[in-house]
Amino acid sequence: MAAQLADAHFLGYGVRLPTIDFLGAMSKASIDIQHLSCRKSLVLLSMANEEALEHTVPLFLGSLSRVKITGGRHKGRTLDQHLVLVAWSEAALAACQALNSDFGHKCARDTEHKAATGSFGFHSEGFNALGFAKIKYILNGLSAGHDVVFLDTDIIVLQDPLPYFLGRGADMWAAHEKCVVWNDALSLASLPKDIDPEHTRLPSLNIGVLFFKATAGVTRCVYSWMSDMHYQVEYRSLVWDQDVYGKIMMRCARHNHLRWQALDPRVFQSACFPQCGCTFPDTDTQEPYTLGQSSTGLMFVGDPMLAKTA
Repeated sequence: MAAQLADAHFLGYGVRLPTIDFLGAMSKASIDIQHLSCRKSLVLLSMANEEALEHTVPLFLGSLSRVKITGGRHKGRTLDQHLVLVAWSEAALAACQALNSDFGHKCARDTEHKAATGSFGFHSEGFNALGFAKIKYILNGLSAGHDVVFLDTDIIVLQDPLPYFLGRGADMWAAHEKCVVWNDALSLASLPKDIDPEHTRLPSLNIGVLFFKATAGVTRCVYSWMSDMHYQVEYRSLVWDQDVYGKIMMRCARHNHLRWQALDPRVFQSACFPQCGCTFPDTDTQEPYTLGQSSTGLMFVGDPMLAKTA
């Protein structure tokens, strides 16, 4: 079953090409980034089934609709207007389009994704098949010439992230899985020589927030990510996109001399953190022996009973 779910995203010559509808949605959603970059455009991408569209997506879209782009030709437009949301079934597409009465996102249907409906247990074959769809959308966005920000739909956005993504020299970004001390200016693939790798643990990464610059080297790395997963699924049915991402990007970024960086966990916070948020002083990010070390979260503010049920 896992191989069949993966094969749905491939043809004999490789990863399936984007549909006309998907290309059109990306064109309509693209953000002019020439004020921040030498490249022309960036697209926000997400994906969802019916259950996500009923529960998490309205909250996700609501947060995007409250955040305005802070510069350039599209200054003042809200981020929801620049999101392409890929629906996995006819019912999901109808639910996506129904939300257009409140939000400005663009809907596209992926008829090729076979694990289209229902929820999946963590690391089930259906769950792991989602990764093939996700990488296909990212790859097709890059192939069309757009920088890509991929966001899971259980995310809340509070301010324009584009100046951060495009202003620190990264070719690729990923989020942290845990609250650890890290310097977001460092490339994971080429740590400075004065950092002792025996004492510096590379952070565990989470691919719920990803950025990819639309360059040839980055696009090749994303294709390698997809291809390696497809190769592995024949003998390892529970191949996981997040696990393969870390291994492939390390090798590919080094080979192509790319800057692969981890987002500041104090700014891009994960629910995987044991407490509410992440905190550490800037001075710790300059100390080689503190990099990669666990840090404390912020204590929950408010009713302590809510903290236990959140």
